[in-house]
Amino acid sequence: MEFQSCFDIIGPIMVGPSSSHTAGVVSIGKFIYELLGDYPQETNIVFYDSFAETYQGHGTDKALIGGLLGMDTDDSRIKYALDKAKEYGMQYQFEFENDCEYMDHPNTTIVTAKRGDRVVKVGGVSLGGGLSKIFLIDEERVTIRLSAGDDFSILASPYQSKGKALVKAI
Repeated sequence: MEFQSCFDIIGPIMVGPSSSHTAGVVSIGKFIYELLGDYPQETNIVFYDSFAETYQGHGTDKALIGGLLGMDTDDSRIKYALDKAKEYGMQYQFEFENDCEYMDHPNTTIVTAKRGDRVVKVGGVSLGGGLSKIFLIDEERVTIRLSAGDDFSILASPYQSKGKALVKAI
């Protein structure tokens, strides 16, 4: 079972409208922000299934960009995240697919993000109640549970040094 407390079901304090399409997605973006150590300069975002169908209505696009900019689930600036990204010079593009080869879940995204000479590919799924999971980092299967109260810098730290070593090796 993914839920560890009643707060995982109720969801965090958040900018809405949806705990699965907004809060969980902010957490995925914030994890990537921590993994890179800052917001990405360029990013390609693929939304699958339900995310691809309802991303604008539920604010999934703003939520993910907000997380990538380092915002938390309760940050009121999320509704302006697309404008903030432009203000910061962050380039982003969205793609939409029906099925994901890595994960069979309707609330799935794969983000390829670049900052400097560092590129990461991260797969995340939003499970509801603001709970999400990272299932892929640079083609490696992982299981990292994310909840709004977690310290994402600690959760991302084991994967930061691996990425830095990879860049140094190139």
